[in-house]
Amino acid sequence: MNSPLSFGSNYAILNLDWMTILINAVEDTPEGQAMIANCTKWNDAVHLKTPRPLTIFSTLSFSPNQYEVALDSPFTRLIAPLGDFKDGSPEVQICDVFKTDEKDLILRKTRWSATTGSALEQILKAQNIKTVVISGLSLSGVVMATVYQLFDLDYEIYVIRDNVLELPVDQTDSVAKVMLDILLPKMDLHVITLAEALHALDSF
Repeated sequence: MNSPLSFGSNYAILNLDWMTILINAVEDTPEGQAMIANCTKWNDAVHLKTPRPLTIFSTLSFSPNQYEVALDSPFTRLIAPLGDFKDGSPEVQICDVFKTDEKDLILRKTRWSATTGSALEQILKAQNIKTVVISGLSLSGVVMATVYQLFDLDYEIYVIRDNVLELPVDQTDSVAKVMLDILLPKMDLHVITLAEALHALDSF
């Protein structure tokens, strides 16, 4: 008999790029609506948890002249159609459909991975975090880049299947089959459902 899922006592919630610019891009699709509903349910449950686990939101943003990215680099070309991701602009704020408050930590980053251009590694180490529970978009980019970095840093990682989305959204199923069903299990990492995540949140 399998033991109940537990995140342990030293875990952090990591919500990747729930930014207005990206949520607006998917909110009119069935896949986007499902992801938004699932992430809202998860986020609300986390905010009701006492004591609340360390909860971190990442947001991609750059200085006004985009000094952080090279002209015509692969990454620059990739994000250019979406906007300029100007630091402080409404587009890069956490979408207001998701509750945030003074206890949440919102980290600016400058690449796909939440560890690049941010203090995430330092914060997790300082708070003695052992396990990270991940939601976010995009699956093949932001989520997997962050997973690989945290894997190399020896964190236990859980990805909530219902809380991730690929861009464009119609590729979510095919990308998830590779990333969630093949790659993460090969790395001995955990892919869980929203129901399992909520149960684990309540169990400690």
